[in-house]
Amino acid sequence: MSNEDGSVWVTYNGELYNYRELRVQLLAAGHHFRSSSDTEVIVHAWEEWGERCVEQFRGMFAFAIADENRRELFLARDHLGIKPLYYYHSTRQFAFASELQALLALPDFPNEIDLQALDDYLRLLYVPAPRTIYRNVSKLPPAHRITIGFDGKTDGPEPYWTLQFRAEENGSFDEWSVRLEEVLRDSVRAHLVADVPFGAFLSGGIDSTAIVGLMAEEMTEPVRTFSIGFDESDFSELEYAREVAQYWKTDHHEEIVRPDALSILPELVRHYGEPFGDSSAIPTYYVSRLARHHVPMVLTGDGGDEALLGYGRYLGWRKWVNPGLPQRPRWKQLVRPALARISPNRFPTDSQSRPCRLEDWLGWVGSVPHKLRRDLWHPDHHKSLSQHVKEFEEIDQEAAGVPPEQYGQYIDYRTYLPYDILTKVDIASMCHSLETRTPLVDVRVAEFAAIIPWHMNVRRNEYGNWTGKHLLKQYVAKHFGPSFVERKKTGFGVPLKHWFATGGALRTELCDRFVVSDARIYEFFQRETVHSLIDGHGRENSDSSQLLWQLLFLENWLEQNAVTV
Repeated sequence: MSNEDGSVWVTYNGELYNYRELRVQLLAAGHHFRSSSDTEVIVHAWEEWGERCVEQFRGMFAFAIADENRRELFLARDHLGIKPLYYYHSTRQFAFASELQALLALPDFPNEIDLQALDDYLRLLYVPAPRTIYRNVSKLPPAHRITIGFDGKTDGPEPYWTLQFRAEENGSFDEWSVRLEEVLRDSVRAHLVADVPFGAFLSGGIDSTAIVGLMAEEMTEPVRTFSIGFDESDFSELEYAREVAQYWKTDHHEEIVRPDALSILPELVRHYGEPFGDSSAIPTYYVSRLARHHVPMVLTGDGGDEALLGYGRYLGWRKWVNPGLPQRPRWKQLVRPALARISPNRFPTDSQSRPCRLEDWLGWVGSVPHKLRRDLWHPDHHKSLSQHVKEFEEIDQEAAGVPPEQYGQYIDYRTYLPYDILTKVDIASMCHSLETRTPLVDVRVAEFAAIIPWHMNVRRNEYGNWTGKHLLKQYVAKHFGPSFVERKKTGFGVPLKHWFATGGALRTELCDRFVVSDARIYEFFQRETVHSLIDGHGRENSDSSQLLWQLLFLENWLEQNAVTV
C-alpha cells in the first residue's frame, strides 16, 4: 500500500491494535486516508514521525517501507518479537522476507551452514538472532529497526525499545491483583478487535484459562475453544480444558495427537525454514489445524510464564542468587546436587556461592550441556563449540540493572520467548492460514509486568509450596478451586520419551534413520555417540528424547536443503 502520490510504499505482516487511535491523530495532523486499514496507518505514521513511528505502535508487526523521496528502505519488527523478519545483505542487493525459505530463491543465496548456529540449536533448541542457520543471513531482533539507503549504506540494526524492570514497592496483593486484571482485560479487548470470527486455544493451564475467562466476560456469544491431548495421561491436560470449557459454556473442540502425527515432520521442517527443536510445535500444528476448520483467528495464552514468573526455573534461580531467602522444601537436598552433577564448576553445592549470571543461566536452561555436545560433534568441528552464546552477551550487559532475581525473566523475554515460543506458534499457525494473537505478549502487559514486585507473584500457596503467577491465579481462583490453580505444571509437551522408547511407536523410525541408514547428520556428528543415545534412551531413567528429536528434525532439514560447510 502507498501514500497519496506513490512515493512511500509499505509491505507488512501483522496487526496494529491501536491503529484507530493513531488514525485520529494522523487525520488531525492533516493526513488523508483512502481506507480504514491499519496498513495505511503505518504509511502515514512514517510520513509524520519517520523512524520513530514504531514507538507509537501497539501490536505485532514486521514491515518494510520504501521511501522514494528519502531514497531509503526502513524495516522494523515488533517490541516482543511476535512476527519474524529475515534479511540478506550482499554487495549487490538487500533482500528481506518474513520466511527464511523465501530467500532461497535468490540467485546468489549463500547455502553455507553456520556451524556456530548449529551448536546454538543443540544448546538452546533454536538459533538466536541475529544469526540464522545460514552464514551471512540474519534475523532482525525484536524491537529493532534498520535503514538501508538506496546506495546500499546501512544504519542499524538498532533497538527502539527496551523492557525496563523497575519494581514499584507499593500496594497490597489485592491491589496488584486488581491492577493486573484491568491491564489484561484491556489487552484482551484490544486483541478482540477484528472483522472475522475468532476463538481461543485452551490447554487447560492457568494462562489459557485466564484468557478464555476474560474473553467469555467480554463477548456476547460463546467463545470457541480448541484443545489438543494425548493418550499418555502424564502429558495431557484435556480434563482441565473440558472443565474450563464447561464452566464458561464455550463451543469446545478437541483432538487427540498420536505417534502417527509425526508424519507431518517434513512439512514442519519446510515451514520453519531452519532447525527448530521445540517438539511442542507438533501439538501446536494440530491445534492450529483444528481451529482453522472453524475460525480464521484465535487468542492464545502464550507469554504468561515469562511475564508473571511461572517457570520453576525462576524459583530455583531466586533461591540460588539469594541463599539467605527461605528455601523451597528439600531444595538443598535435591536441586543443588542435581545441578552440581550437570556442571560442578558452575553449580557448586556451597550455599554461599554466587552465580556469574550469563554462563550460569545458560547452564541452567540449556538443552544439551557442553560435554555432551563435544562428544557429539566430530573432532574436526570442535572449534564450533563454545561455552558462550555470543548473541546473549550484549543482552547480559543490558541486564546489569535488572534485579538479580529477575535476571532469568529478562533473558527469557529477550531470547526464549521470541525465538522459541513465539516462533513456534507463529509458524505452526500461519501454515494453516490461522492468525494467532497473544494478549499476554503485549507491550503494555510487559511494561506492567516489569514493575510488579517479585514477591507479589512468587508466594507460598495454601499447600506450603513456593509457586509463581499468584496474581494471575487470583483471577482464575475466583472461578476454579485451589486444586485447579496449584496443580503441578504440565506444559505443552509431547510424549516423545514414550514414543522413542524400546517398543515405542516411533522406535523403528528412529533406528531406520540413524542406525540402518547413512544419515546426513553424520557429516557433523559422530555415529557412535548418536547410537549410544538411542541405545541408552529409557535405561536407568535416561531420557534422550529431546536431543533425539532435535537430531530427527535436523536430519529432515538437511535432506530438504543442499547446504555446504
